[in-house]
Amino acid sequence: MGKCPGVILVPIGEVDPVTIAWLKEDIPKILPANVRESAPQSLSPRHFQNDRNQYFADSLLSDLSSIARDENTLLLGITGADLFSASLNYVFGIACTGRALISTFRLRPEVYGMPPNPKVFRWRVVTEGVHELGHALGLPHCEYPGCVMYFSNWIGDTDRKSPEFCYRCRRRIEYLDTVVKRKEEV
Repeated sequence: MGKCPGVILVPIGEVDPVTIAWLKEDIPKILPANVRESAPQSLSPRHFQNDRNQYFADSLLSDLSSIARDENTLLLGITGADLFSASLNYVFGIACTGRALISTFRLRPEVYGMPPNPKVFRWRVVTEGVHELGHALGLPHCEYPGCVMYFSNWIGDTDRKSPEFCYRCRRRIEYLDTVVKRKEEV
């Protein structure tokens, strides 16, 4: 797989520093990238929907566009807030080209009545982080349930898939990397 230019982790609101450390350690094992952390951003109350007791993910993702970065660097926002999107009751994360956002809220085993389990929680955080970064790179969802790019409709889908790209999705990233290099040469 080609070298991804860089990933900037952006803590939004209260985010456990251990979670950021996991992402800094694990993302480069899957997506060869220089991963660094930006200054934390506040969780703006303007994104909060009182009737849902959740934050609107789309507007939080949009706010990431104000963070300075070069065009080849991906942004990954991380928040502990519960998120929803336009037609979805909740989301583990969302992304658009160059930017991604994940919520750790529904990745915690405690939300499902289970005891805290740092190993399971780390797996889920890294899997969803890499999934959303894949979208930020331009990848669609994958039909293979073991691929990180498989759509997680519920937490069982996240637990079943790997934080790794399947062969086909790795090839797509290599293709996208080649297209970007050709554009830079022109």
